[in-house]
Amino acid sequence: MPVYEFECPNGEVTEKLVKMDTKEIECPICRQKAKKIISACTFELKGGGWFADGYASKKH
Repeated sequence: MPVYEFECPNGEVTEKLVKMDTKEIECPICRQKAKKIISACTFELKGGGWFADGYASKKH
């Protein structure tokens, strides 16, 4: 199950681990309905792997 962000009418944003088809949850702060929002996703490449193995562009 993925983690999604939800926002209530008061502007509180909450992260929760839910099923993909979940559209809204109860806000844990104000107890109103919080709707799923689109949030930025990020990732970080660490250590060796594709970059260290020469997959990145090389300056000539």
